[in-house]
Amino acid sequence: MARYAAPLADIRFALYDVLDVDEQYVENGWPGLTSPAEFGGQEMPQVLGAAVKEMLDSANLAWSNFPLLSHGATEALLRHGEDWQREAFLKPIVAGRWTGTMCLTEPHCGTDLGLLKTKAEPNADGTHRISGTKIFITAGEHDFTENIVHLVLARLPDAPAGVKGISLFIVPKFKVGRDGRLGERNALACGAIEHKMGIKGSATCTMNFDGAEGWLIGAPNKGLNAMFTMMNTARLAVGLQGLALIERAYQNALAYARTSRPIP
Repeated sequence: MARYAAPLADIRFALYDVLDVDEQYVENGWPGLTSPAEFGGQEMPQVLGAAVKEMLDSANLAWSNFPLLSHGATEALLRHGEDWQREAFLKPIVAGRWTGTMCLTEPHCGTDLGLLKTKAEPNADGTHRISGTKIFITAGEHDFTENIVHLVLARLPDAPAGVKGISLFIVPKFKVGRDGRLGERNALACGAIEHKMGIKGSATCTMNFDGAEGWLIGAPNKGLNAMFTMMNTARLAVGLQGLALIERAYQNALAYARTSRPIP
């Protein structure tokens, strides 16, 4: 698998060209490679998707983080979403017109999700008002797509304490109705860009939710179970990132050894 990474890596994505790269990626149908045909995907085997992802990661790991989270959101919606949610949210994600995120971590609790404070207040129309702050959100804000679908962990008013009282909500950047139509800008925003040692071309954001409209996905107080569907997908993807970086490092080292000069 790894030895075929070179041709794609030779594209040498530059940051100022990344929007054009994203458009080509979408136009050629790559976002839906392994997604169900029912929602516009090509339904190819996951092993093929892994091979393609390794090549993308070798070429530009920063940019490939954006479709990574979309794939995880797709899996979570497929397994835990209601029929109308899969229809309204999955089709544009699979088509590459929207992207997804995973919103778990909060400033005060880090990985201890039992201390999570983000609130979800029910509305009469079946939606919820989501209020709280999440940090380290990969692809939390960008201009690649017309909408961003945040999957957010939060607590309902009567939720039990600890991890047994966490629910999962779909909170889009622009509101989405049951008919799939886009509405007005939702009450959420990127508060800051996280400072990192590397992968600086990937937007890692602090996201503030100020009574944003969201929809419950899965059963109340079972959000962590649903979120682990997305997390396990991401774990496999991060493992592929390691393989892809090893492959690119090997290519660079081999080129240097043969020519005494590094490739650009």
